Amino acid sequence: MQPRLRRWRAWSLVWIWLGAAQLAWAGNAAPPPGAGAAKPAARAAAAPAPSSAQPVAAPIPIQGPAEIAARLAAADCKGLRLEATSLTALQQILHPLGLAIRILGCPLAPAPLNQRVLAVTAVVLDGDKAMDTVRGALGDGELVDMGSGYRPSPWPSRQRPADLETLDDSEVSPDVQFNRRWLRSVMASQGYASVTGPWWAFIPVQQRRR
Repeated sequence: MQPRLRRWRAWSLVWIWLGAAQLAWAGNAAPPPGAGAAKPAARAAAAPAPSSAQPVAAPIPIQGPAEIAARLAAADCKGLRLEATSLTALQQILHPLGLAIRILGCPLAPAPLNQRVLAVTAVVLDGDKAMDTVRGALGDGELVDMGSGYRPSPWPSRQRPADLETLDDSEVSPDVQFNRRWLRSVMASQGYASVTGPWWAFIPVQQRRR
């Protein structure tokens, strides 16, 4: 019995040793918990994220008193001999409304006007405030929607269909019509009359002698 017992004990020790070795090998071969998921996550973090953001246009600079005076003294506007006082006063009136005017230039209008005109538009300073005064898209630092841009050369003509929105209020939306009437009104309050033609064109009204 003793030899058999010794053999049984010897085989038991062998099986125990083999089992322990197998467990140790499996432990070394298996990755630690979460290790398999960490590598894809690390790769995802390292990979640059696709950019879906659109380039943001820079806000339009606001013309203060110095900028208005300098613009009126420029070569194209100098012949009109305009004073900055009234336009600066208009800026102060419009500022609390979240709006401002912007001088675009002083292009030469052809016959029958045959003179330079003051071209202006309006800029949104604060869309939340401006929505009480004008209509349409009102992003901060953007132009008020007037239906068309400022293109003085060649001078807008009814012979060109692309110019009709600039010349004729009936060619634009009701919101744009409202904004154009508003611009004419605020310019008239400072002594400027709109001319027959582009929405952006104004001339100073000669004051009557007392």
